[in-house]
Amino acid sequence: MKDALRVAVFDDVLAARREVFHIPGLDIQVYGDADDVLMLVSGESEPVPDILCMDYAMGPDHVNGEDAIRALRKSGFAGRIVAMSSDPAANAAMMKAGANEAITPKAMLRSFLVALGRDQK
Repeated sequence: MKDALRVAVFDDVLAARREVFHIPGLDIQVYGDADDVLMLVSGESEPVPDILCMDYAMGPDHVNGEDAIRALRKSGFAGRIVAMSSDPAANAAMMKAGANEAITPKAMLRSFLVALGRDQK
């Protein structure tokens, strides 16, 4: 079996619900906002995630997914970024900012993650 993929999910609702994902092959961390995403991918405090799953709106006092993705790409982050919004326009904006792919609707996140984990075997 391959090493577990590190996945960071940025979504305020999932974080507020204290959502925990136990999917074989994946090490998944959920964050309520993407304000510190550049520090997370710097690798200074913990290993850099292999995949970032980014919601668009994470509250009025926090950076949105489009701006977070733009900042990630500007910083040189070349990893896989998955836009995940139920709003097609929000996913399109995140794709334009540099996301590699999009999940619509966001409710498909768990199925997406299960498929990722299955591919790790």
